[in-house]
Amino acid sequence: MGRDPWDQEIADGLKKGTDDAMRHKDEIWMAIKERIHSEQAQQPAESETSFAPRESKGRRRSGRRAAGWIAGTAAAAAIVLTVSFQTAPVQAFIDQVKEWFAPQKTVEQELEGMPETSVDQLHEGADYVIYMDESRFKMVHESGVDRIELKEKPTDDRYPEVFMEISQEGIDPKSAAEQLQKELQTYPKVEANLVDEPIQGWEVRAVGGTGGKEWDDPVIRYYVFDNGQGGSFVVKQQYFLEASEGFGARFHNMMKEFHITSNHNGETTKK
Repeated sequence: MGRDPWDQEIADGLKKGTDDAMRHKDEIWMAIKERIHSEQAQQPAESETSFAPRESKGRRRSGRRAAGWIAGTAAAAAIVLTVSFQTAPVQAFIDQVKEWFAPQKTVEQELEGMPETSVDQLHEGADYVIYMDESRFKMVHESGVDRIELKEKPTDDRYPEVFMEISQEGIDPKSAAEQLQKELQTYPKVEANLVDEPIQGWEVRAVGGTGGKEWDDPVIRYYVFDNGQGGSFVVKQQYFLEASEGFGARFHNMMKEFHITSNHNGETTKK
């Protein structure tokens, strides 16, 4: 049966409206950031008690910065888009922006054969955002590397370290993946593959120790993908074999909510 001409016209209109919005993404994100910075500048300084430890103050400042960024994002996007493009596809794009940058999300997942529900918080990094379960993990911003690690680390040193690190490299994903694969050649088991999930890019995976025969064999997994700026995001995940269905699954699901927020080639993308 032939396609209804009205169906085709609607589809073409939706595509055109969406393309128009996409071409102006850089303007949208610039307006979002300007709006956020303006709102932050107008906020009065929060009073702090004299007995508050320095570390707690730092965390509060970081929290205020993240909260300001999050609170203004969807609103600013809605204002810019509503003023600029009065079309149904643009409204759909606004709704998508709100979904990407909601301050928190309820996540339902199956871990080690058991259902689990968590309320994950949005965290901002350099050119990206990601959702994280703050009851289990904390984010540490270091020089050029953002590290997600356990909030409460085991005191038993038998357990290999568990963490996820996010960084960027100035080379293309394929070259970065090949370089990582070479660096991991001392591991008894190493493999590299193109993947579509949880992101589109390269996965480089290595198993240390006995190569997968013991519960505490360390597992290293890299995800390498285009950062939209001529380089690559490199996400390193480390856990141990017995934790593959626990921490490994958690990290995997966190990467499903990894969103790139800047792109110098004229687009803002969702990975």
